[in-house]
Amino acid sequence: MIAETDNRLAAEDEALLRDLLRHVFGSRVELAAYRIGNRRYDYAVLLATLHHPQLEVVIKLAGPEAPFVYPFDRTAMLHRLVAANTSITMPKIIAVDVSYAAWPWRYLIKTHIVGDEWATIRHTLSADELQSAYTQLGNAFAQLHCIPFPAFGELIADGTVQVAASPLAALETRARQAIREPELRELFLRILADRAELFADVATPRLCHDDLHHHNILFRPHQGRWQLATILDFDKAWAGHGESDLARLELWQGMTGPGFWPAYQAVRAVPPSYADRRPIYQLLWCLEYAVPSPQHHADTQNVCAQLGIAPVRFG
Repeated sequence: MIAETDNRLAAEDEALLRDLLRHVFGSRVELAAYRIGNRRYDYAVLLATLHHPQLEVVIKLAGPEAPFVYPFDRTAMLHRLVAANTSITMPKIIAVDVSYAAWPWRYLIKTHIVGDEWATIRHTLSADELQSAYTQLGNAFAQLHCIPFPAFGELIADGTVQVAASPLAALETRARQAIREPELRELFLRILADRAELFADVATPRLCHDDLHHHNILFRPHQGRWQLATILDFDKAWAGHGESDLARLELWQGMTGPGFWPAYQAVRAVPPSYADRRPIYQLLWCLEYAVPSPQHHADTQNVCAQLGIAPVRFG
């Protein structure tokens, strides 16, 4: 287990990490500095500075008691897939191993891309800068949604798909996995079954990120303007439909704006029938994150009103 300390790994974990780095980079590598960017039980994300080679890296470690599966091999596959099929800058995957064969953790090491979260910079931008940023986001997300798969379903680390019988079946599977409360899960599945005909023209499986919120988008200044630096956290991605991402972007504050839709549709068209499916995708997110906060209640009640169903409350 990754032992808990304040801002550092426990001494035995740090010694093992140095051994791992020598295994990956060679005997001359030095761990000059690091900080823990995220920590959960038996899980840690480190931002590290290395010497010999001189490199900034992100190191993800997950022990056998970590709260989630953390499929680092699948994440590495998706990073490489996005890098090969879009103009989006992606971190370079340096090393990944989920076997526990030689180390007490699953691990992923990748280059670190410097940037500021969209959540941080959005409120500081001028109208022209906002339009430029939204144009970049629309173009980038459309590129993601152009990456095809042979079938709908969950993605496996080798790039194949755990095939679902239909796009509707794939969405049902996602709902069963995502919605923890049994009553809320059954509510969503009933609505999905009752409105199955709305998905009749959803035919082409594409990459769906499933978590394009404002902390997973980084921008950096470049030649006097803000440039999209990278998109983070493909851990929830699946072979679904880009509409699911779009619906969440429209629900979340500040994720679409002037310039977004023309840039998106210049790359990938959005069918008129999407508007009928949008509140269903949005309800899935509302029930997945069933947080009893005033804002989440308000968002959920608005989606329920669009669907013509009784209001749902949490907690």
